[in-house]
Amino acid sequence: MIYGHLRDLDTYDFLLAKPAWKTAFEWLKTLTAATPPGIVELQGDYLYANIHGYETLPREQCRFETHRRYIDLQYCIDGGELIAFHPAFCLRPDGPLDDKKDARLYGPAEASTLRMAPGNFAVFFPADAHAPKQQDGSHHTVFKVVLKIDRALI
Repeated sequence: MIYGHLRDLDTYDFLLAKPAWKTAFEWLKTLTAATPPGIVELQGDYLYANIHGYETLPREQCRFETHRRYIDLQYCIDGGELIAFHPAFCLRPDGPLDDKKDARLYGPAEASTLRMAPGNFAVFFPADAHAPKQQDGSHHTVFKVVLKIDRALI
């Protein structure tokens, strides 16, 4: 898991050495609160983005998830939320992997939490269980993008 802010991107040169990461982060710099929601393909289904917003929820209503094929790069455009994270091997799965959604859900657990505010990003690898959508105490909604980066590009 990696957590940072877009203004500090130069400290992530080890990521930017890979074309997929460079493409993803350069594209993030173009987003504003006026960006329309939707799916944007940057490299077909190998690198695409889901721009969306939603009302945040109490922590107990949010579920942990992991992905096998994709790495999640989550970026807050406007508003805010909390994202809990925990190593997946410590959690109990709530069912099998959904291959179509590339997602496995997990039961509740104590976890560390990231505060996502405009400009913050978090990268979740397949071993990183994460539970987004949590209320941050200041914002009722979040407008964000989730970039899906196929592990084959890394």
